[in-house]
Amino acid sequence: MNPKILLGLTFGVACSIIWGGHAVVARPALAGQGFHPLDLAAFRYGPATLILAPLAWRARAALVRIGWVRLFTLAAFGGAPNLLLFVWALVYAPASHGGTIAPMVVPVAGALLAMPMIGEYPSRGRAMALAVMGAGVLMIGWDGVSGNHPGAWRGDILLVLAGSTWAVFTLLLRRWQVPAIPATAAVTIISAVFVLPVWLPWRAAEVVLLPTGPVLVQLVAQGLVLGALAMFLYARAVELLGPTRAATLSIMVPVTALLLAALLLHEPISLLQGLGASLAVGGMLAAVLFTGRKTA
Repeated sequence: MNPKILLGLTFGVACSIIWGGHAVVARPALAGQGFHPLDLAAFRYGPATLILAPLAWRARAALVRIGWVRLFTLAAFGGAPNLLLFVWALVYAPASHGGTIAPMVVPVAGALLAMPMIGEYPSRGRAMALAVMGAGVLMIGWDGVSGNHPGAWRGDILLVLAGSTWAVFTLLLRRWQVPAIPATAAVTIISAVFVLPVWLPWRAAEVVLLPTGPVLVQLVAQGLVLGALAMFLYARAVELLGPTRAATLSIMVPVTALLLAALLLHEPISLLQGLGASLAVGGMLAAVLFTGRKTA
């Protein structure tokens, strides 16, 4: 295999594992370790701002051209509100739902929203693949109504909203032709500016009283690994593999999430949930590899 492709696959797989493990790391913190969703947002954007600020500074000319209105809009859909929807969902829903429903909703919502936002319509094959993915998401969500996790439907609704807002974020990046890495750095800084002034007087004193081990785990996981490392890995994978191949690797996110939730958190995976995940992953694979889009 070409060393360039092999390196790109390595970066892409590592990034997918990190994304797939997000819910698995966050769920125990919210369910039994005394953390509040706002704590995880502060841990994400505080350390990540320190790391990404130099990138934003170097790209300041590009960010000025984008304009504050668009940057704040991007932050509204891809920054703290999106993260808070995701982590708040994990108060109610298991990690297996968090790591599957949200990433699977992104391409479905993205395809629906792309029609009015950027005039892009799915081909018949892609529409069928997306319908299959939607069916898979509904099967997983049904587990939150009457399966192993009754009551998780409240979190599932928030996960659908999180996936949908992220889809808007990615579409805006395309519509406005915004470079992904400078935009991510700017969104991180804007999110920190809004989250930290609320978190510091309200939650900081409570977090200091929590055990040091879990606090350090969340700081490293949220701020360093998810906030900075995953972005660099994905950007490098796109450079080495191209956007289509790199996007294919996102199929691993729900698979990784289900496996890690079962192995590390001992969350049961129902037959319906497993079938739904398999159906959605198959639809995602078909949508990325074998179908196309057309512009009006």
